[in-house]
Amino acid sequence: MEDDEKRYNEKADKMVEEINSREELFEFARLLAHGYQQGFEEEQSVADYLKGYAALVRALESWYKNQDLEMPQQPTWNMMARLLAAAFSHS
Repeated sequence: MEDDEKRYNEKADKMVEEINSREELFEFARLLAHGYQQGFEEEQSVADYLKGYAALVRALESWYKNQDLEMPQQPTWNMMARLLAAAFSHS
């Protein structure tokens, strides 16, 4: 893994753990877009990405359990960020 991609992954991993506001989610989404443009995320169509996102939403409780995370009772900014990032690998 190249240094730029490693730094991107480290930053994304750190950011997703700390997102608690709309502004932080905005910055995280911008980071994901940049990583995608740089080839750090799997290339896929918007339709494939949304299918992955939909699959995650359908299996949300199982996904949280498999990630060893407690699922929030109400949607949070952090939940939205986790789903945005995870949809890349669930398409």
